[in-house]
Amino acid sequence: RRRRTHGAVKRPWTDKACGSASRQQRTRHGTAMMRAKLTGKSGMAAVAPARARQATARAAVHALCPARVSARRPERSVRSYSAAQVEVPPLEEGSVAYEKQDYAVVELGGSQVIVEVGGVYDTNRLDAEPGSTIKLNRVLLVKNQESNDLRLGKPYVENATVEAEIVQHKKAKKVVVFKMQPKKHTRSKVGHRQHQTTIKVTKISV
Repeated sequence: RRRRTHGAVKRPWTDKACGSASRQQRTRHGTAMMRAKLTGKSGMAAVAPARARQATARAAVHALCPARVSARRPERSVRSYSAAQVEVPPLEEGSVAYEKQDYAVVELGGSQVIVEVGGVYDTNRLDAEPGSTIKLNRVLLVKNQESNDLRLGKPYVENATVEAEIVQHKKAKKVVVFKMQPKKHTRSKVGHRQHQTTIKVTKISV
């Protein structure tokens, strides 16, 4: 039987169907074609000179009609931003730009938090009514800025308390818990919002 090619394309380097030529023959033919394209010989179309002629013609048109170039490719405008001129009043005599405040490290909601007087913090839900005052006794560290006194507890500082006011009760942002088992057709998607309490520190005493 004759071997059918089913419309296979024949190449000039072989009389057989496409794909039956050796890799060496294909490489030699490809190298010859590339040389012919670059040099413009053997009656083949010279690709590089044609591209050069197109670029030259395009440059000539742009030189005659600069408006056409600006219409196709508008120039990028660079914005210059100047620094804002703000008049800052001078500080009064004896005043400081930033006054360091006393701070403490307390155990709050199962974690250690650095608190300052006037600071507002979120913690896990506390059993207290909004507007009431609570005292935190688990103080790990206290820093007094006036006397530059630093007290470190082992593990807690003796006779140190932090007073805070209950601002509100709220819920944290939703956390999506998605569980799956591959190839078992098991999916579960549950949302959770942690109950929190917002407090405002009013006093740090040692």
